[in-house]
Amino acid sequence: MDKEFKKNISRFAQIFKDAQETGKREADVVMYIVQFLKDVLKYDVFTEISKEYQIKDKYCDIAIKLNGRVVMLIEAKQPGVKLAKHHLDQAENYAMKNGTEWAILTNGCEWQLYHFESTDEGIERAPVFKTDLLDSLQIYPEEVVEKFLLLHRKHFLRGGLDQYWKKINLLTPRSLLQAVFTEDVLKKISKELIRGEKVRVGIDEIERELKTMLDKEILADLADVKLRKKKKAKKQVKREQKVPEELSSQSNAKAIPPKIIQNKNHESGH
Repeated sequence: MDKEFKKNISRFAQIFKDAQETGKREADVVMYIVQFLKDVLKYDVFTEISKEYQIKDKYCDIAIKLNGRVVMLIEAKQPGVKLAKHHLDQAENYAMKNGTEWAILTNGCEWQLYHFESTDEGIERAPVFKTDLLDSLQIYPEEVVEKFLLLHRKHFLRGGLDQYWKKINLLTPRSLLQAVFTEDVLKKISKELIRGEKVRVGIDEIERELKTMLDKEILADLADVKLRKKKKAKKQVKREQKVPEELSSQSNAKAIPPKIIQNKNHESGH
């Protein structure tokens, strides 16, 4: 599919490029995007793509529905218009009330994907990826194809975009450094450092030196990250040998103070 997929993307890249060079209107771009969703990303134009989707008293250019639920909103701008985050404000308001997680901002040539997540403070908007069908497609064609594959109907239904988002979050500087600043990892680093040397390097020293290498902005974000020490496993208590039931009950009766026995009898009376 990738070969045909790449060919279709290249065909629309030329269409959007021509639209930019000839000064096409925003309405024309919306029409081209709908066709792109249908021909390349394989969404059903009759049941899964809605134009001018109403959000209160305003409209979002395109909404993608799967199984009757809006899963992605698309804001389209005229070719050549510089894309700005505030263009997604209306989509963000809708996401806050209806739980839609994904939104695309595009002028046909440039594409920006965002993820919305509800938090205690409101809605959190985070960029997922940015790409374009002009320079990037020429220089990094495989990378562009991979990003648009994430938006393909089949991959979306399989959870491919969700998995990609989880992977991005796991590879943030904070997540990576939280994984590094663990007792097990620092011990392995220490072992590697002193290989063949008659000297000891403590994990606290390694932690301190690693932090001096970090960018100040990243370091500020990691101010609350502490060294995670490995939890000591609890010692397993040896099982007592099985004894006859009568002897066991007698033994328990001797071991339990009279007051506790009275409480147990009182409880059993209820």
